[in-house]
Amino acid sequence: MSTGTESGEGIIDRFARRTGELFSWLFFASMLIIAWEVVLRYGFNAPTIWAHDVTTAICAVAFLVSGLYTLNRRQHIAITILHERLPVRARRVLDVINYLIVLVFLALLTYQGWGDAVKSVGMMETAGTASRLPIPAIVKSALVFAAAFMFVQVLAQLRRLIARGPRP
Repeated sequence: MSTGTESGEGIIDRFARRTGELFSWLFFASMLIIAWEVVLRYGFNAPTIWAHDVTTAICAVAFLVSGLYTLNRRQHIAITILHERLPVRARRVLDVINYLIVLVFLALLTYQGWGDAVKSVGMMETAGTASRLPIPAIVKSALVFAAAFMFVQVLAQLRRLIARGPRP
């Protein structure tokens, strides 16, 4: 599943980290597009028909992939007040149960999303706006990518949890 390195970071972890770091630049690109749109709209009275759709798609894709990065770093929002007060064994059991629930959710999301993405890409589904860009096809494909790789990341984390115990 995950080939470990001396630092403890395996292939899956490196992929999630590097992908998250790379895709985080999409938020910066979105900011540049919005700034360009504002200059065109208010400075030259020449708004674009594509800027809003493109920034929506870019942010949606970046948000989806950031889930993989956040999962890798174990920084999702969590209610830890009770979890941290439990004995290590109870925390470990709850973590295993949580990972199993997440795996089922991600498997179902990937399965359903795959069909929707294939259909959307097959018909080159476009946004219902003047730009007619293939935003739905892009975002639905990104959802499948993110969910599938999050599934693999959770499997790697579950395997580590079972093999080594909870990570401090």
